[in-house]
Amino acid sequence: MRRFIAVAGLVGSFVFVAFTGWGEASVRGEAHAASTIPLRILKARDGEVLALAVVRIHGRRFPFLIDTGSSKTLVDDALARQLHLKTVGKPIKVTGVGCSEGARNVRLKNWSIGGQPLPNIVATSSVIAGADGHAFGLLGSDVLSKFGTISIDYGHAALTLG
Repeated sequence: MRRFIAVAGLVGSFVFVAFTGWGEASVRGEAHAASTIPLRILKARDGEVLALAVVRIHGRRFPFLIDTGSSKTLVDDALARQLHLKTVGKPIKVTGVGCSEGARNVRLKNWSIGGQPLPNIVATSSVIAGADGHAFGLLGSDVLSKFGTISIDYGHAALTLG
């Protein structure tokens, strides 16, 4: 979790400025063909790099960090509140590199990326440092793995879902 908190700190407030005006995905061919989703690539002076994509939830657009190293999708508490996401079960404790904190599970459905429907899941919701009350999330391997193959093209700022 600390790793994500540090990443969210890098994102800071300029993610939300950079988020406006993004294009939508271009879906090629059949429903099962690969989809290419535009990314916003952010680079910090210290070498950290973030890839953000537009995720639609209940028809509204939100920036999500693409994190293949995260086993679970995470939504900031502000996003969970804004969308009135239903809590599932009791509060939980999530553990990251060097820390643990309280969180809750929430049901996430009616969402998509680049026109591709995403599966209904139970995501983790907690406060993300650096979010400053803005709604956003982290798209983890629990969802990305459903596509079988993914590739991130940093040079062309594109995510391809296979």
